[in-house]
Amino acid sequence: MDENVGINIMKKLPISAIVVGFNEGDLLSSCFQGISFCDQILYFDLGSTDNSIEIASVYNVEIIHHVKVPGCEWIHAEYANKTKNEWVLITDPDEVIDPLLAEEINELFQNGISSEIGSILAPITYYFKNHRLLGTPWGGNKSKVLVVNNKRFDFLPNVHLGRILKDGFKSISVKHCDSVEIHHYWMRDFSSLFEKHLRYLVNEGKSRYVSGFRTNIVLVVIEPFKQFMYSFFYKKGYKDGLLGFSLSIFWAWYQTRALFELLLVQSNKQK
Repeated sequence: MDENVGINIMKKLPISAIVVGFNEGDLLSSCFQGISFCDQILYFDLGSTDNSIEIASVYNVEIIHHVKVPGCEWIHAEYANKTKNEWVLITDPDEVIDPLLAEEINELFQNGISSEIGSILAPITYYFKNHRLLGTPWGGNKSKVLVVNNKRFDFLPNVHLGRILKDGFKSISVKHCDSVEIHHYWMRDFSSLFEKHLRYLVNEGKSRYVSGFRTNIVLVVIEPFKQFMYSFFYKKGYKDGLLGFSLSIFWAWYQTRALFELLLVQSNKQK
């Protein structure tokens, strides 16, 4: 990762960035440099025992010590409407905003953003052990909600389902081209992959239930086969070889476990 990421954007934009981290000090420098164009950067540390606080102290960021929460969505739900600016950039320590993407965002703000726009989507590329993923649900051409207006967006404490554009507003997208993207250094190894997603599973069933999802035992039984086919064939996981095969198995396992957790929540609600 280039240590000079983001320094070419000198003008500060009226954007408040939120970064939530836990023991990711080796990633923070590149993350903070990539969002240096933001007028305010809030770093929420969830009790890191590595050098995260030391690294964050080097940069012009506001450090908030926070108790550990199930996911960053809990932080967003509590603080996204309390920032200095209405426009809020949501990113993670393992995401690096390319300077070319920063320039695109800068141009959008300089030209003026319509009052009907509630969020800005940006291209994102996932990496596993620095391998650029070509397939699976994580690979290929993808986008994520990067910048939102906190008056036109709802933040909920739900794993993977906590960001909702309010009715009456719409999103705009930055086009996929060259390096105009977020570089997401997603996972270092399979150990960290399982560790992170086991934490998600604790709240996955409840999050899906409150978001209106329902299931049954038949759907749970066929889920692993359906999800593997989806990841390895439909989402072209085969392009990543053995890694794509392994990630497709993991995807099928996680989606099945998540659906089973939803089934357990449903059963408890019906008692």
